[in-house]
Formats: sequence, C-alpha cells, structure tokens
Amino acid sequence: MDARRLLLGDWTPVVRDGIDLLRLAILGGALWYAVAGDAGAAAVLAVMGTVTLVARGVNLPRVYDLSVVVGMALQGFGEVWGLYDRFVRFDDLVHLTLPMLTAPVVYIALARADVVPDPRDETHLRHYVGIAVVTAALGITVGALWEIYEWRSDAWLGTDLSEGNDDTNGDLVRDSLGALIGAALLVAWARFGWGSVRRIPGVNTHEAVDA
Repeated sequence: MDARRLLLGDWTPVVRDGIDLLRLAILGGALWYAVAGDAGAAAVLAVMGTVTLVARGVNLPRVYDLSVVVGMALQGFGEVWGLYDRFVRFDDLVHLTLPMLTAPVVYIALARADVVPDPRDETHLRHYVGIAVVTAALGITVGALWEIYEWRSDAWLGTDLSEGNDDTNGDLVRDSLGALIGAALLVAWARFGWGSVRRIPGVNTHEAVDA
C-alpha cells in the first residue's frame, strides 16, 4: 500500500480509511460499554456512532466525513469519560469545534438535497457570501438548540447541564465563533470547487451520486 492510498483510503470496501477506524472505535466503545452493563454510556456512543454511519452512507468528502467523526468522538467520549467534569476547558473546546466541524456538513447535506447551491458549482462573490451566511446561521442555530436542550433537560430529566446565564452565553459565543470559522472554511472549499461528494483517489472527479 503506497502512501497516497494509506492517506486517502479506499483500502477495502468495508474499511475504507483511517476515518472508518475511528468510526469503528466509537461503535466498538458502544459495544464494550453494553457488555460491561453501562447502558447509558453504550447508548451515548451508539447514537454518536449511528450519526457517523449516516455520514458514511451519504458519501461525504473525506474532510467533512472526518469532521463528523471527530465531532461525534469528542461529544461521545467526552461524555462517557467525564471529560467535561475533569477538564474545565473541555466544554469550551467542544462548543468551539462542534459547530466548526458540523455546520459545513449540514450545508453540504442541504446541497445534496438541492436546497442550497453545491460548493462544486461555479459561483461568484455574492454566492460565496450566501454560503458563508447560511453555514454560519446553521452552526449558530445548532448551538442555540443545544442550549435549549440543556435547559429543558435540567428541568425535566434532573440533569445538571446548564450552569447559569454566564455559562449559556459563553457557550453561545463559542458556538458562534466556531460556526463562523466553519463557514469560512466551507467558502474556501467552494472557492476551489471541491464539491460535496467523496473523490475517487488519484482521479480529479467525484463519485456518482443519485440526486
């Protein structure tokens, strides 16, 4: 196996690349905790792993497939291993990186559904601005919805996710910053016309995907 194939993947139809190995680590973690009798941890990792399988199924570009998997790994293992409690800034890290990694993926999913322009399409400045605005708005919205979930979860389920207004506002600021960074990265992606579908290694085309 040469270095290019090792990096870009398509090793086998089942395990394509290192991204799949990380995906399997999340799913394997779910199985491990299920066998160990920790249903809560198993459920968290199972949900995160399922999201990564959906991302694999829609054949995202490698960078954004990796973004989803890394984001779900941070969220899942961070919760299971208690990293939010052990490291004061871990919550800040997640609130910055998750919108940065996932907002572009949501945009690409909408592009695949022909709701918004595909990053691969020929575009102009006003379209780049539109891509940035929509992507940032998606990331900020996801962050806001998560804060609403934390607020209601504390009230209805007895959790202790929300630590007050300062914590919520700080999380929203970091969500917004992450979403803006993700939007800028997607504009750069669009500028080079790299598209919304996983490329075939060694070929400057993308794999066919039904509309």
